[in-house]
Amino acid sequence: MLRDLKQVRSIVFDLDGTLYKSDGLAKEIQEMAASLVADTRGVSLKEGRTLLRNSRKRLAELLEEEPTLTRTCLALGIEVPEFHRAMQSGVRPERYLEPDPVLQALLDSLVGGWDLYLYTNNSLPLTEKILALLGVESVFRRLYTIEFNWTPKPDPETLQRVLEDVGGPPDSFLFVGDREQVDLKVPQALGIPTLLVSETPDLLQIHKILGIVP
Repeated sequence: MLRDLKQVRSIVFDLDGTLYKSDGLAKEIQEMAASLVADTRGVSLKEGRTLLRNSRKRLAELLEEEPTLTRTCLALGIEVPEFHRAMQSGVRPERYLEPDPVLQALLDSLVGGWDLYLYTNNSLPLTEKILALLGVESVFRRLYTIEFNWTPKPDPETLQRVLEDVGGPPDSFLFVGDREQVDLKVPQALGIPTLLVSETPDLLQIHKILGIVP
């Protein structure tokens, strides 16, 4: 949903799939979740993978949209803090991520003209580690991670808390994410401008829509 964005003052980015993409890291996270399911249910890793896959499929049919991994594990009886403790101990983003000069230059060019924020389903420790690996840990005014409300996206209540904390009318925000149903649907319902990206280079669209370049 793009229109005249002259009123935008705050840009809120998603993290995974938006500021970076890594098939290897995504696979490691999926395996960690399957292992957690297996451990909590007392079954094999193979059975844990099956339980996770089937639960995600049922949720997708119920919600009529693809559920996040956090919500899928929650449906299997794994509380959100437990899931993220396992993420912090079992996921090693340093195996897959490295500084991204293009991303650094893009975000640096926005600092000063706009306030940058991050809103992610990740925990604060994992988010800080990923941002440091990408080399963009210092550009965001605030990180809104799962600890902010312990409810994963999409969640209208948590989004409202984020908006109130940042401050400003809906048209002063731009939300950027790679999953429309998860990252952008709730902001869109409030009349907030959004930008859907399918890969990290798509972020360069921000320059054009904000009028930084012709």
